[in-house]
Amino acid sequence: MMKKPLLKFLTALPVLLFFTSVQAQPVYRFTVKVGIDSQSVDSLGGLDNVKRNLKQMFHEINKAFNYDRRFQAYYNFDVDWDALYVYEGSSRDEVGKPHPDHDYLVVMDGVRSHPDEGGGGWNGSYIQTIYHDRGTESQRFNNPFDRMATDGIIHEFGHSRGMPDIYAMTVDADKNPINGLGNPGIRCMMNYCYGETHWSDYAVNMINLSADKRVEIDSLVNSMCPELIRIAVKDSSYGKVKGADIRLYPVGWYSYTVNETPEIVSATNSKGVCTLDGRKVFPKSRSCGLKYPNYLVEAEYGNRKAYGWLPLYEVQNAKFEGKKAYELVLILKDEKPSTPKDFDVTKNFKRLKN
Repeated sequence: MMKKPLLKFLTALPVLLFFTSVQAQPVYRFTVKVGIDSQSVDSLGGLDNVKRNLKQMFHEINKAFNYDRRFQAYYNFDVDWDALYVYEGSSRDEVGKPHPDHDYLVVMDGVRSHPDEGGGGWNGSYIQTIYHDRGTESQRFNNPFDRMATDGIIHEFGHSRGMPDIYAMTVDADKNPINGLGNPGIRCMMNYCYGETHWSDYAVNMINLSADKRVEIDSLVNSMCPELIRIAVKDSSYGKVKGADIRLYPVGWYSYTVNETPEIVSATNSKGVCTLDGRKVFPKSRSCGLKYPNYLVEAEYGNRKAYGWLPLYEVQNAKFEGKKAYELVLILKDEKPSTPKDFDVTKNFKRLKN
């Protein structure tokens, strides 16, 4: 007779635990003031339709930050409906306006009707404004509430919580004169956001670090570099390679290009390791916090070479994990072709223990 109540209790337990975990998290509420251009309001059929679209958009924004519970708090970006306003003239004139009673200002524009409009995105520092520009050309309406636009504004709110662009650290293959390989980055809302729902570990770490504070991306990026960068070079048998030449070719922010001149040249020691000062590899800069967001690393020994990358979205996770150094292992390939007997499963399991 006791089995059915027990079964009901066990069935309800996961739901109870879910709501308990939600309640245990702090709630980060950010107030949002929204301004939208009059031409977009007209194209959408009036202010009531704008409000309906805004409610759906911010429902999607909040869902994007909360659906998988990877952040340490519940995020609530809350539109102040009494502060919603319609403006005339250039959107650029609205972007810099102060909003002392709100955490963020969102300026929305679906018609590019002025020559200075365009180039939407996150405006940080003391501005704390998202310019949600969807205009394509004069007098042509482009809905600022469609699915792609919503994905874009989720990306911009990721910036508002301290996360840099991952795509700014990537490389196009045709812009890599050293070995012709590209680096597309990792899956993340802060890389290619359209149709995306996933936040990378780096994004989660940076956004959790920001907590509920007013933040500036550059200062966060600058603060999270590990003290040391270690590059280990191994041969095809996973033995240590002493005296391998190490070259670091820099990638500039948003350049998608590997510079053909190495920024740092060094060599591995008797243990097959090259240890570099993290601050010399990633020096401070007024622009973007650090001078470079990525490097192509080349190891050369004899006639053999190996390559790897040092993108911030991997390097800085080392500091979040409490590590003093970020470590990169490069394997020099054999000059001769491999044979089937080279593939020893036991050896492969043991190969990196040394």
